[in-house]
Amino acid sequence: MKLPLTFLFAAGALAAFLLPAAHAVPHAAAAEAITQEEVPALIADAVKYQLEDFHHTTWALRYRVHRIDTRDDSVRELIESADGNVARTLMRHGHPLTSEEAADEEKRLRSVSAAELLRRRRNSDSSDKYGIELISALPTAMEYTLVSGQPQLPQFTRPQVVLNYTPNPKYHPQTTAQQLLLGIAGRMWIDAETHHLLRIEVNVTKNLNLMFGILARVYQGGTLTYEQQPVGGGHYAYRAIDIDVKLRELMVKVVPYHQTLTATDITYLPKAPSVSEAVNMLLNTKP
Repeated sequence: MKLPLTFLFAAGALAAFLLPAAHAVPHAAAAEAITQEEVPALIADAVKYQLEDFHHTTWALRYRVHRIDTRDDSVRELIESADGNVARTLMRHGHPLTSEEAADEEKRLRSVSAAELLRRRRNSDSSDKYGIELISALPTAMEYTLVSGQPQLPQFTRPQVVLNYTPNPKYHPQTTAQQLLLGIAGRMWIDAETHHLLRIEVNVTKNLNLMFGILARVYQGGTLTYEQQPVGGGHYAYRAIDIDVKLRELMVKVVPYHQTLTATDITYLPKAPSVSEAVNMLLNTKP
């Protein structure tokens, strides 16, 4: 289950760390027993799982996502097909589609082709490489410290390791994308048994620039929170994302941007369906 990486890249590419994680193999360490010396290995595991599953192809997900931002309030059902994501809009602004809108949506779905999705996937892959750069750098780009008292989140049933993270002053970015890591800090919760990320809070501590600020700038004070859950097959996927930032795009005006994404009705698919299978599944969906 992937995040939209458009002009939100500066904040959202951090959330490439916020993708499904696999290999839910229990670890012996419990939250209360972990030491600071064990933290680097914990982070390495969490990052390893995220990277391994960044482009999962042997399994897939079906879910509904409620997206709210300054331009949109919609509910869509999405299926990860073997050739890319296929989605159907079910509601807009709290109301089901009109009969005319539903007919247009069905017509659009029936015209979806594997070639079209492949083109989209290639465009997505070019953006994803920046996310991979950021994920790979996390173990060395940040300093992680155990939070006093280890405050546990009640929505998770198992013990969590709670860490604060700040930029490592000794870290030297190797790419333009990795420079973004110098301007964030926050807190994360990691499952003490499986070493999977459960929740991360990102605070933008200084202005973040894309292409020296020409493409976009995300201003200091922005926040991003992400939470994920197990979805079956030993895999994890997001269930809630909240992005609240102030942006400037293409040297134009500065605008506030707030987006929430809430995933529900998540179904694990052991095998990714074909495009035609995904389309038929969505056409049979009841809003």
